Amino acid sequence: MAINPIGATSQVAQPQFTGAVDKVLGSKAFEKVAEFAGKNSATFNAASSLVMAGVLRPAAIMALPAKNENDQKNKGNAAAHAIASAVIGFAITSVVMKPISAGLQKVMGDTEKYLPKMHEKMKANPAFEKNVNKVLSFGPDILLAVPRALLTSKLSGVVNKALFGKKKAAEQPAQPQQAAPVQTEQVAQRPVLDNFKGGQQ
Repeated sequence: MAINPIGATSQVAQPQFTGAVDKVLGSKAFEKVAEFAGKNSATFNAASSLVMAGVLRPAAIMALPAKNENDQKNKGNAAAHAIASAVIGFAITSVVMKPISAGLQKVMGDTEKYLPKMHEKMKANPAFEKNVNKVLSFGPDILLAVPRALLTSKLSGVVNKALFGKKKAAEQPAQPQQAAPVQTEQVAQRPVLDNFKGGQQ
């Protein structure tokens, strides 16, 4: 309860959106999403990036005004690249990175069995173990950087052609057909004076 300047009491207004947010966060669907995110953080992050970079970002790019045809073309290229990058990133994370990360986690969980020499070094130097874990966390990304860039570039061209190629071709005005030159009858009916050579009688 709050007191206004003239002494009357008034009910403090509650935000209207809290009920809807509480309903969504308390639903079974959100509970399943949260459980999946906790167990599969890498896949969930990749899926979130797919939605944001592959849907929301291209939509925002295409919503921007274009000053001319060149700007419109650049918008299409940027949107296609965003979609391709998001799709390739999701595919690599879900299909390639997941088993690699699982394998590295298994190896690093029992270095005494799989990497005995490195195990001895990490046991003698804790800082070395920390650095090794940091390098291994970036290792898969470094190895897949070039293939990812090549696949993104290739898919970007396909997406650009599929989404914007037909539209661009349809927007181009048809070239007017030039009428065939009409031959006048004046060529066949030139006066006899054209054959006359002046100055001689």
